[in-house]
Amino acid sequence: MTDQQAFDFLSEMSAVIGPIPGRWIQLGITPVQTDMLVGDIGLFLEQSGEFAEIGFTLDRQYQGLGLATEAVNLVVKALFAIAEVGTVRGITDARNAASIRLLGRTNFAKVSEQSNMIRGEACTEYIFVRSRCAA
Repeated sequence: MTDQQAFDFLSEMSAVIGPIPGRWIQLGITPVQTDMLVGDIGLFLEQSGEFAEIGFTLDRQYQGLGLATEAVNLVVKALFAIAEVGTVRGITDARNAASIRLLGRTNFAKVSEQSNMIRGEACTEYIFVRSRCAA
């Protein structure tokens, strides 16, 4: 995206107060010691508000410090506190060992796998879920 598109997107997301049914929102991840954006969490709340999906990215140099684990736990706990969500889903490429470990550390359980095409390449994705009772 262009710099202007990125600026517009960040401006739009900075005005978001909470999850919006039927839309993805992006939440920034920053270390406590700085205000530097080092990653993000994408959050989708289904229109009914009963189901959500989460995705995350983190700059490679900040991986392994617990930032993503803390951020995912905080977002899921907040989501369960403010919405009627019963289940949160996370989907990751089967080759992404770091994301698989993170989902396990944050009480997500692998429930299935599916084949998909990403950028013209066949891959296997793992589907994880975390229910309200596992919060």
